[in-house]
Amino acid sequence: MSFQIILDGESHDIEIIHRRPHLRLLIDGREHVVEDPGHPGEGLAHAVIAGQRLNIARAQADGGQVVRCDGRTHTVTLLAEGEEADTVGVLSDLRAPMPGTVVTVHVQPGQDVSVGMALVTIESMKLQTMLAAPRDGVVAEICVAEGDLFEKDQLLATLQKEQGEADNA
Repeated sequence: MSFQIILDGESHDIEIIHRRPHLRLLIDGREHVVEDPGHPGEGLAHAVIAGQRLNIARAQADGGQVVRCDGRTHTVTLLAEGEEADTVGVLSDLRAPMPGTVVTVHVQPGQDVSVGMALVTIESMKLQTMLAAPRDGVVAEICVAEGDLFEKDQLLATLQKEQGEADNA
């Protein structure tokens, strides 16, 4: 079984080689063994990959999941069968993956950002999570301030297209 994901704005091809006794994946041509993938769905979990135990926090987000692992936050989108990475809509909104409080706003409107750059750090369930830019662009609006409470899926920030980037519409 093969599929494609977008991880932090970058497309990756994944093929499931074996499911038992351990999950073996071919990711962009490199084999990875997952001894324990953890439980599916949102919340705190652990996974054992190549003998290393990783603590993971997952939350649903627009079109995918936000995954916090090893001190880094990643946005993951599973592409539908036949869907190509370049046909996925350009992410312009940064939404809260869970309810919480804004700890730090790292950018300001008008600032150029690149994919993976820290936009906002939030705290939820005593866990601080850095939310990163889903793509390259310019910060159009920051919708929250430090100390603000927010709900799941609330708009935290928006990005506009980079200057000179062609319209997809």
